[in-house]
Amino acid sequence: MTSISRKSEWRGWALALALVLGTGLRSAGAQVAPAAGAQRASRAELAARVATVEQELASGKLKGGNQNRAKAEIASIQQRLQQGDFKVGDRFVLTFRQDSVRTDTASVRDSLMVSLLALPDVSLAGALRSELDDRLKAHVARFVKNASVRSIVLTRISIRGAVQGPGFYYAQPDRPVSDLVMLAGGPLVTANLDQLELRRGAVVLLKPKDSKRAVKDGRTLEQLDIQSGDEVVISAKRGRPTFSSVIQLLFVFSSLFFAFLQFVQWYYNRQDA
Repeated sequence: MTSISRKSEWRGWALALALVLGTGLRSAGAQVAPAAGAQRASRAELAARVATVEQELASGKLKGGNQNRAKAEIASIQQRLQQGDFKVGDRFVLTFRQDSVRTDTASVRDSLMVSLLALPDVSLAGALRSELDDRLKAHVARFVKNASVRSIVLTRISIRGAVQGPGFYYAQPDRPVSDLVMLAGGPLVTANLDQLELRRGAVVLLKPKDSKRAVKDGRTLEQLDIQSGDEVVISAKRGRPTFSSVIQLLFVFSSLFFAFLQFVQWYYNRQDA
């Protein structure tokens, strides 16, 4: 093997290494913007929404991704209308007024049953959020006269990132999304308080760069359609790299490069032996 061909192969190996390193430093991901929520919509409003979307689909104006999203919205609403909004583990705050005011927190158990004060259990199967107060009032009226009932459904969310106490928390849906930082024990020094990321499973509903407006406008969990099971990630500030960190990074890359060259030299020396 001539020295010219050997040098050409070395250049090829070096170019391949540069491409690999360059590819490793780039990252990209598809993100989806959040849709407007209707968590407290009535049964009539949800049915009307289904009819509207079905008309849009029938008109043939929706294509591709818009068509798929419309079909998914219809399926989601129809599931709500059939099964209701409540799942095992959901919680709500109950305010009971008669001669005095009593407050209690109720949890949805297996079979969607709920214990209220000292009364018999009531089922929330098939109930929408907008129907919760009426169902509770009707249940309480069977056992207690001249009593009023009011409920606030809590949203169970995972909060992590640059906060003191990451974990699962229950928050009122009318709470500003910026308050989630204090709910999780307050921010770390590195926290970027006007940016957060909202995730639902593997789907990103709200990117950090898009959340600044939501935080500035004081938008609430319900306005952002944050639902139980969603995850909120508090972003950290990106500090400028220090001189020492740059030197360390250069040292690592140069070490990898020279190790690669030594391997190539050893490989060709073995071929010539």
